[in-house]
Amino acid sequence: MSRTSPSNEPADEAANKPSSSARDLWRLIRTGRPSPVALSVAAIAAIASVAGTLWFPVQTKQMIDGFGRGQVDVWAILGLVAILAAAALLNAASAYLLARVGYRLVARLRQSLIDKLLRLPVASFDRESSGERVSRVVRDCESISELIARQTVNLLTGVLLLVGSIVVLLLLDVRLTLALIGSIGAAFAIMIPIAFLLDGLSRRIQDRTARFSGILTHIFQEIRLVKAFTAEPRERERSRGEIDGLMRLGLRVARVNVLLEPLMSLAMTLAIIIILVYGAARVAAGEITVGTLTAFILYIFNVATPLMQLTHFTAELQKAKGASARIAAILLEEEEQTRPGTAERLPGQTLEFHDVSFAYDGRDAAVLRGIDLRFEPGRTVALVGTSGSGKTTLLSLIERFYQPSGGRILYGGRPIGEFDLRQWRGSIGYVAQSAPVMPGSVRDNIAYGLDGEFDDEQLRSAARRAGALDFIEKMPQGFDTLLIEQGNNLSGGQRQRIAIARMFLRDPDILILDEATSALDSETEHQVKLALDELMRGRTNIIVAHRLSTVMHADRICFLDAGRISGMGSHVELLATHPHYARLVERQFRRPSETELALAP
Repeated sequence: MSRTSPSNEPADEAANKPSSSARDLWRLIRTGRPSPVALSVAAIAAIASVAGTLWFPVQTKQMIDGFGRGQVDVWAILGLVAILAAAALLNAASAYLLARVGYRLVARLRQSLIDKLLRLPVASFDRESSGERVSRVVRDCESISELIARQTVNLLTGVLLLVGSIVVLLLLDVRLTLALIGSIGAAFAIMIPIAFLLDGLSRRIQDRTARFSGILTHIFQEIRLVKAFTAEPRERERSRGEIDGLMRLGLRVARVNVLLEPLMSLAMTLAIIIILVYGAARVAAGEITVGTLTAFILYIFNVATPLMQLTHFTAELQKAKGASARIAAILLEEEEQTRPGTAERLPGQTLEFHDVSFAYDGRDAAVLRGIDLRFEPGRTVALVGTSGSGKTTLLSLIERFYQPSGGRILYGGRPIGEFDLRQWRGSIGYVAQSAPVMPGSVRDNIAYGLDGEFDDEQLRSAARRAGALDFIEKMPQGFDTLLIEQGNNLSGGQRQRIAIARMFLRDPDILILDEATSALDSETEHQVKLALDELMRGRTNIIVAHRLSTVMHADRICFLDAGRISGMGSHVELLATHPHYARLVERQFRRPSETELALAP
């Protein structure tokens, strides 16, 4: 498992390699497992549709030549209508089948990408914002979806129609065909380099959009902070900067497209003029018939339209290649340990830190240095210290979110990396300070991440022991009440009590309480502490708290200072031996002086 890196270099490098991005796109398409049967049927329908489209001008030639001889064939006219209708229906069937294959492929790709993201270590999510990761799943996959579901049919029919039209034209008249190809080819010789300018622009737009999504995600997730600090103008300006950047890139793309479209119209006009002038001269000389000239004019569209389709396909291909490179970069990231553990984990063992150090990738300073600690079953160890002293990082190492830079973490004398990761985390109960809430009902949140089914009585018992039953029963639908994003229809204390109720159901071997009662009022805190005392009995308990009243009765208190353990012992021992701890206790528990009482209103 790799630790975090603040840069996004791997993804950027992958996105800037055209050859590798093409291979990435092909690999992703194969990963989506497109149906061979559907592709075959779509190809057959497309070939039949193109055959009808190619036959139409030939049939028109014969009909016009017949008019010149005074022959009017009604069946020939009906045949033309039937050919056009059949070609249109077959083309629609081919497009639908390819779209069906494309959307299913992208659905599988999205699912594979989500599965991969869920298997990545926490360190991977330190590199990009959540909004950028969401953009990979939504926007980048949409680019691939557009290519496969819509542009693939243009590629298939365009190539078949272009090649077929040139073959038929050569059979009709070689010199007129060369004139047609020369006039249209000259325009497209200029258009193709311009089309390739879209490559870099498309990738920059996708990257900028991902960054913009990340900014909006942060703003809306922390909307209360934004409003509380009247930061709306700042966020408005930050968003405007990204919007203006996207607008400028969009205008550059528009300028490229503006060049392409007139060139296409010019190519069509020149081709028609050249064919009419040169063809009329050939007709006047008796070298070709009027029907042949008419067929050539109709075939102009059969040549120009596929070229236009191929140009659009090229533009979409550039977008999809850029998206594929970024998706492939995620799929190639190192996952968390997924292999079965090599050691059997037995509950009730001692968790030990031996000379553990840790530094985040890309940072020179170590967050933890030379940590030696023992967490024994049935005992409570409290971690205290100022903010930034390394308490949260230490807990992350226990959860195996990161690997130590140095030293060893043992459980029952064996490195914790030898135990199955899912089983290891399943044995840990973590009550975080923020008490996060997932979208869903109260019932879903209490049972979140737990195996098995829990009946109402078990849920009620867990909620009662956590002091949450009263407010849950007062909610509109009780345990079935839906909680909105981030649990914003709950108070901070209510969120924490739901998290504590989850722990009663989880029944963990190692219990971590990270400021678990910090948001509770005094009465509720007393009730929850009684429940926690019962929950903590016989377990390995680790408490992190700034309020020293929470940790005074711990068996051992560990004082962290700048990533090192500067003191360890009971509350009484640290009061006598650790000046910094003694000062914290004095500040938190001191009584107001007579002067302060006199100045109080």
